[in-house]
Amino acid sequence: MGFSERFPRWTSAIIGLAQLALTAAIVGLEVGSVYIDLAHGTIWVGFWAGVIFIKTLLLMLFITCCCRGRCCATYVLIWTILSGALACVMIYFDQIFINDLCKCYLGDQLCCAVRGIESYRANFSAIFDECGQAITQGTISSKICPSIPYAKLKLIKAQLGCAVGMLITCAIYVVIYLFACLGICFGHD
Repeated sequence: MGFSERFPRWTSAIIGLAQLALTAAIVGLEVGSVYIDLAHGTIWVGFWAGVIFIKTLLLMLFITCCCRGRCCATYVLIWTILSGALACVMIYFDQIFINDLCKCYLGDQLCCAVRGIESYRANFSAIFDECGQAITQGTISSKICPSIPYAKLKLIKAQLGCAVGMLITCAIYVVIYLFACLGICFGHD
């Protein structure tokens, strides 16, 4: 019995569809989070991890229908491990931001000036003037996070849950791959 017979087609289809839903949710939640506040409580992990997640899920769906061999499954395994590692990174950053919604990695000047999308429509020049005055007066640390973006909290928690889900789907694929490689059959003699 070959590898493709021991590696059920339906498992990669279910994992691929689950990863599709999780990736769409992760990227969508990141868009919502960035809209609320562009700099605070984010490092845009949903965007840069989403690129890898998309490639992984497309490969997962590809091996469901087109390439059932061990070589293709191994290539997907490598991408799945990378996606699992990025899911761990996302969990790490989301946990940091849940504990500190004002966390900003852009430096004091940018953290002061960069806020939510709505603030740029209303008073972009006023924000720059305020930050410029704070820099000259040496009071920039009080202006870094003028208001805590509590609206982001539920989005970050949801993204954390999706990242955990992505990690679980990656782990399931690795286990199924190992079972198929070791010759453990799924209902076949």
